[in-house]
Amino acid sequence: MIDTDRMTEQSVEFLDTAYQDIVERARHLAEQYFEQARLLLAEVQKTHVPVVITIRQTSPNACSFYWARVHPGLGDEKGKIVTRTIPKGLGHKYPTGAFSFVKGRLNRLVRSYENRLAELRQLAAENRALRRSTLAWAGRYQRVLTFDDLTLSEAV
Repeated sequence: MIDTDRMTEQSVEFLDTAYQDIVERARHLAEQYFEQARLLLAEVQKTHVPVVITIRQTSPNACSFYWARVHPGLGDEKGKIVTRTIPKGLGHKYPTGAFSFVKGRLNRLVRSYENRLAELRQLAAENRALRRSTLAWAGRYQRVLTFDDLTLSEAV
């Protein structure tokens, strides 16, 4: 008989490890983007990066990768940086107009990184869906086996 608990545990562990790798790649991409954006803006004597990549833990088993617009704080928040998430909408990719406030070479850089982030978003979503499916299937399989065992013991 198949040891479904062990197989399920190994599968979920593999998916969780792969997911953490995806999240780490997104973090690395965010850092890499920020450094490249700073260098690009420094060429034109600007220090403010108007858009950044944010990674947010949305549940114990999931993170989301967003773009956020960066604003200098006003009023009581003067001197602080305020970030506002740019709405993504449906799918894994931001719409074309989402970055209309970003101009020139920085816009091309943002779009390049968005393409890479969209791939990571899609991989992450597929990973989490596969994890949920694996756990659901294992639960259903265990119920069927338990029911079959009960049916066999009652027949004897």
